[in-house]
Amino acid sequence: MQDKRNNSVALALYHAAVGKIVLDYVEQIDSEAVERAMERRAVQTLEAMRRILEDERYTDPECFEIIDDLVMQFFKELEIKVERHSEYD
Repeated sequence: MQDKRNNSVALALYHAAVGKIVLDYVEQIDSEAVERAMERRAVQTLEAMRRILEDERYTDPECFEIIDDLVMQFFKELEIKVERHSEYD
């Protein structure tokens, strides 16, 4: 029993130390750089949508499905939870 408790304490201390390192690092990140990176990613997603819409090989339903997947991937990459209606619900 004592062994489990010692392991729990050691693990908690480890998590606290890692958390402090992560917080210190995040505080050094330039928020404008993060914003620019997010904007670049959004523009890339919009450009991909434009290419899909202009591609004559796809029907309208196929375009919708591909674009919906692109949008969902964009939100997933940025870890943004969006509550929205989907044709697939």
